[in-house]
Amino acid sequence: MENRYNWKVQPEWVVHSPGVVPGLAFAINALTDPGDKVVIQPPVYPPFYAVIEENGRTVAESPLVEANNKFTMDFESLESHFSSGVKYMILCSPHNPVGRVWDKEELQHLARLAVQYEIIIFSDEIWSDLVFSGHRHIPLASISPQIADRTLTFMAPSKTFNLAGFYLSNIVIPNHELREQFCAQIKRLGLTHLNVFGLVAGEAAYRHGEMWLKQLLAYLEKNARYVARKMSKITSKIKVVEPEGTFVLWLDCRQLGIPSQELNNFFVSEAGIAFNDGVIFGAAGQGFQRMNIGCPRALIDQALERIAAALKSL
Repeated sequence: MENRYNWKVQPEWVVHSPGVVPGLAFAINALTDPGDKVVIQPPVYPPFYAVIEENGRTVAESPLVEANNKFTMDFESLESHFSSGVKYMILCSPHNPVGRVWDKEELQHLARLAVQYEIIIFSDEIWSDLVFSGHRHIPLASISPQIADRTLTFMAPSKTFNLAGFYLSNIVIPNHELREQFCAQIKRLGLTHLNVFGLVAGEAAYRHGEMWLKQLLAYLEKNARYVARKMSKITSKIKVVEPEGTFVLWLDCRQLGIPSQELNNFFVSEAGIAFNDGVIFGAAGQGFQRMNIGCPRALIDQALERIAAALKSL
């Protein structure tokens, strides 16, 4: 943490769970009450909806603002929710699926609002290591001691080092009271023991994976630029939202003229490509598709060729 993000984390702040999504569910059950509202920022990772609604809480949406092929936070919307009594928020940082790496000014603005309105933020930072050149991940809790006291930071080696099957995530909780409540929830569920293979794999990745990660980032960034460049030559009706991190691309397909409910099936049936359908990321995802570029470039070439052929059928 200190090496990559200049964030000095005390060992006692770190709690482990089988994954980030389970960790979010533990946190919601431990720190909120049934019926409480939790703010999310769609289009956003679909399990955020699930961990809120399936645990008897209510989703409060503050959609991101889209302008000039870039997404930003709607701080007026956020403050409206907070001032009306909403006390909890799940932050996606870096953001999945739009690929934003929030800058310091944005995070400072959010932190000021959270402190002012006494908001607890569950910050999903699982993509934190996968940031492209020219951008830097800043943990929300590193902004100030005041926001650290109100933030639970969820990280894991799974996205960075492709260890998703090992069921290991790290939750950083500086606030002792919040940490005790979170740990009590894990104990109630009997989930204090972790996968031994995950512990060994996670340690190996963090100790010895730096050079591999450096090479991975260079490859992923080239993949992202490659898709954007090639897609612009194939069609002007699919726009690639320029990513600042992650290994997923947010494709704006609204100009294709295909109804949103039929869009995903078009790519499946006509191109033989299974993108993630934009609508599963919330209503703000209508007309979009999410493309995974964490793969060899030869596979991307094949996908782009299939897209070009399928579009001719239109």
